[in-house]
Amino acid sequence: MINISNLGVHFGKQVLFESVSFQLNPGSRYGVVGANGSGKSTLMKILIGEMEPESGEVFLPSDIKLGLLKQDQFRYENTPILDVVLMGRPLLWKALAEKEAISQTEHINESIGKKLADLETTIADNDGYLAEAEATELLSGLGIEPKLVSQPLSILSGGYKLRVLLAQCLFSQPDFLMLDEPTNHLDINSIQWLESYLENFKGATFVISHDEHFLNQTSTHIIDIDYETVKIYTGNYLQFQAAKVLERQQKEQEIVRQEKKKEEL
Repeated sequence: MINISNLGVHFGKQVLFESVSFQLNPGSRYGVVGANGSGKSTLMKILIGEMEPESGEVFLPSDIKLGLLKQDQFRYENTPILDVVLMGRPLLWKALAEKEAISQTEHINESIGKKLADLETTIADNDGYLAEAEATELLSGLGIEPKLVSQPLSILSGGYKLRVLLAQCLFSQPDFLMLDEPTNHLDINSIQWLESYLENFKGATFVISHDEHFLNQTSTHIIDIDYETVKIYTGNYLQFQAAKVLERQQKEQEIVRQEKKKEEL
């Protein structure tokens, strides 16, 4: 669970949100909506610790594992595509890399043998013997053909490099998956695959998107950033729209009642 208490953020005279409190629960899938400039990306940066709020606090469990889509694809230009994805689990990746390095050693003594045994245990404990198949399946779902996975990341265009980083993020097995406009670089088939993946994802998700159909398919709650506050609606995007229309109608009716009461007085 992530708790947000009395959050406040301003940019100059512009108020993004003020005195906002809410909580994000395990297993829920949150779609985040709001007009451009309303503070969607700012809220995500605050939740992941990249930005400090002007007021209020964010409480994260000490052992929570956040899954973030990184934008540093140039760091991996010369790395095989499959390896980029496997790096999503650092402990497993380190064990696999050490095992590969030891396998190049001609002389195996007792000390090296013990090290190999420890590495094998680490790999097994982290599902390492299924890792390559799992990573390849993720890449395939996102439109990267299996025949390419041994090639360096540099062979792909910018949009496809970001797909590889998305696969790395999914492969990391996070408790809370946080994505900002994940469908921007995907075609229709990959979007449909990602929708299915998120529907079956066992952790929680926090997804910023302008794609209403995608939000409708993948959200159990909608976080609406509007009128300098943050409000959470239960249900998918269509249910959120209906609830917001009803709220607006109720506010308009209340204004009419107040005006009528003023006239009577």
